Amino acid sequence: MPGKFSCSSFPSPILLGRLLVRLSLFSVLWCVLAGLDGRSWIIGLPAVSAATFCSLLFAPQQPCPVSFLGVLRFIPFFVNLSFWGGCDVMRRALSPAMPINPGLVRYQVSLPEVPQQVLLVNCISLLPGTISADFTDQCITIHTIDRDMPVWSTVHLLERRVAALFGIRVAGGRP
Repeated sequence: MPGKFSCSSFPSPILLGRLLVRLSLFSVLWCVLAGLDGRSWIIGLPAVSAATFCSLLFAPQQPCPVSFLGVLRFIPFFVNLSFWGGCDVMRRALSPAMPINPGLVRYQVSLPEVPQQVLLVNCISLLPGTISADFTDQCITIHTIDRDMPVWSTVHLLERRVAALFGIRVAGGRP
């Protein structure tokens, strides 16, 4: 009958669960970034809503299994790597001579699935002094602030940690 709602016109409980979890996570992230000032929600509400909508729209339908132990190992590893990398970039920026030697490094990815590859590419871009410039044919081109930095070995270690995060083993990339 037209105009009547059927059970299939309502979102599934799984979708509602994903929506609420993501909405909560993005709201907490907004509070961390913007503080607890209620006026920040003038921008925060549309930003959190858009982030939630986009994450539901673009996320894979079948979640990748993540190893809890892998997460516990990954977070301190990444924070430590980011901290010391940030210190190095700060030292270079504050140095009168500004010791930089920019260049490109190529890294062959061994991770089997797209979600793991995307996480690796994004983590590389979050590390100080590096940014993922291109990713084609299982190969990441990384722009680095200094070609003398151990970029390849750092990315190789990062790839192994990302693999452990998903509970898989990889051989590791090749230069």
